[in-house]
Amino acid sequence: MMANDHRVRKILESRGVCIPETTCFVGGYHNTCTDSIEYFDVDRLPPTRHMDFLRAQEVFDQAREHNALERSRRFTSASLDLSPAEALRHVEARAEDLAQARPEYNHATNAICFVGRRIRIRGLFMDRRSFLTSYDPTSDTEDCPILTRILQAVIPVCAGISLEYYFSTVDNMIYGCGSKLPHNITSLLGVMEGAASDLRTGLSQQMVEIHEPMRILFVIENTPEAILAILKRNEVLDRLVSNGWVQLASLAKDSNKLHIYKKGGFVPYEPTAAPPPVHEDSYACYHHKRGHLPFARLGAQRAS
Repeated sequence: MMANDHRVRKILESRGVCIPETTCFVGGYHNTCTDSIEYFDVDRLPPTRHMDFLRAQEVFDQAREHNALERSRRFTSASLDLSPAEALRHVEARAEDLAQARPEYNHATNAICFVGRRIRIRGLFMDRRSFLTSYDPTSDTEDCPILTRILQAVIPVCAGISLEYYFSTVDNMIYGCGSKLPHNITSLLGVMEGAASDLRTGLSQQMVEIHEPMRILFVIENTPEAILAILKRNEVLDRLVSNGWVQLASLAKDSNKLHIYKKGGFVPYEPTAAPPPVHEDSYACYHHKRGHLPFARLGAQRAS
């Protein structure tokens, strides 16, 4: 869609996002197996914006290489000494390998969902274990309609993903579906092992072999009172939280103060571990490492 798509512009403006008339949008599709990006309707770009698009494409190409390098460390078929360009070629080849049972690792290792301003987590390495949902509490009203809509989507979806991985990891034969190698698609309903088993549910062992089972933690940038009010108005969310299927924490809007949800209310959180380590960049965090990594502070955060 381009800048003359007034329908899209009106939708964005209705949500408080003002787009300059000179702005162009180019749609794209990111393939998470190959780390390739396919762009749509590039031919509709004004001639004066072609160089802008090419510069943006160069930035995305660099990001593709570094993304491939960071996720390749979890693939035993990939050397820990790959360059970014070599890592990109590795994931491209891996995605085309018909003998490869795990071309990517999907949502495996998910552990946390942050709902708040991105500036609050800038400079924080989270080992690819987080769902990030942008939310500005200073733009919301007292009854938090924006946050309510976000949580109505984010909590059930992320909780479902987390619990599917959790149960498929702790008992793969019962709650998962075993190895995907002997699976047959059955009546477009599900999969069976060979031709004689029951329908298998859950995730295959190839999808959870690097997962660490835990109940996902939601960190929400707003007050405990606002979050409790939302839970009270939404029975589905309240059941997930109060029954312990997910963990919940609030982050103050004007400080780093955290509260943890326990037994129907929030209590102050007091850190019990040492401050996170500091590294120059994310590469320094994961270079030559394959397993789960602790969170870390990066580069510019050292001075603070």
